[in-house]
Amino acid sequence: MSAAGSIPPPVSWAQRNDLVYVIIDVECKDIEHKVTENSFTFKGVNVLDASKKYEVTLNFLHEVDPEKVTSKNIGRCLEFTIPKKATGPYWSSLTTDKTKLHFLKANFAKWRDESDDEEGGDAKDNGMFGNFLNSPGGDWNNKFDDFNVDDEEEDSDDNIPSLSQNDEDEEEGGEGDKKKPAA
Repeated sequence: MSAAGSIPPPVSWAQRNDLVYVIIDVECKDIEHKVTENSFTFKGVNVLDASKKYEVTLNFLHEVDPEKVTSKNIGRCLEFTIPKKATGPYWSSLTTDKTKLHFLKANFAKWRDESDDEEGGDAKDNGMFGNFLNSPGGDWNNKFDDFNVDDEEEDSDDNIPSLSQNDEDEEEGGEGDKKKPAA
């Protein structure tokens, strides 16, 4: 997996129906990478500490299209967008390795489940309020019609009983009427 003196960099990954993201989560220089149909190889040197050399080879679970790979240097990480050879079911794992690789983790910020792909493809993701914001009749003034804030009703917590004896004493006598304990 790694050459002598090199360590694997922190790597995260995510997938869509038709592609895989591989993110090298460290700022590197002297970058070398190679993508084949079955593997991804990365080499680089840490920008802040030149003694840290990174190298990793990932053997993909299924084939990818190495001709269409794109990469972005985002400053603190390198992001590779790797199209899958065949659009289809999601991969159960990025690699063929049967054991968990300690440096590899899922990137949930980029992750999209199979059910998300089926629902809308290019729909804008607005998090948990997405359906609410995009619902028919998207007029914000009508979203809270059943919430009557203009009604001048009695405050609902006025008749809640006190939870402690001290609270009741304060209500009856006020702050100035408290008896001080004998010293």
